[in-house]
Amino acid sequence: MRERGAIQYLVHSFESSGNNPKPVILHSTRVGMELYDRGYEQDIVVAGFLHDPVEDTAVTEAEIRSRFGDEVANVVAATTFDEDIDDYLDRHLDIYERCFALGRPAVAVKAADVLDNSDYYALGDSDTLKRDVLEKMACFVEHSEPYIGDEELYHDLGNKFPVVKERVEQSMTE
Repeated sequence: MRERGAIQYLVHSFESSGNNPKPVILHSTRVGMELYDRGYEQDIVVAGFLHDPVEDTAVTEAEIRSRFGDEVANVVAATTFDEDIDDYLDRHLDIYERCFALGRPAVAVKAADVLDNSDYYALGDSDTLKRDVLEKMACFVEHSEPYIGDEELYHDLGNKFPVVKERVEQSMTE
């Protein structure tokens, strides 16, 4: 079962070299399980579990490619920040462009990622970052429709956006 191997690899990579103070293991596990529970293909599920280690640990795309194959590694690469892009919004829009270029597998993983992260948007952020969060989520929802628009994940993400928007906008008036 490749999902189990992906979870073990995820935990080991964060234990040995993780540098993110947030509970990324839990987030990555939720993303993988969200995709698994929705019946996505195995490579998409595995990529969901492994979408963060390249950003947050010493794991490389080449290691993921060697261990989990091209399909998984390509999705992980598409969903990983380009460290050369400093601007928050530009960094996310670059990821979205790469996901859309790769197609449905990358868009599904990114949708599960955005859905899971959306509960944390606007907590303690500046107003500028809050506006960027809304713009990036709106952009992703709008542009992901051709890839996953007929899937429940897309509808759940679309239904979540107004909730996030209301929460973010309310936090900006406080």
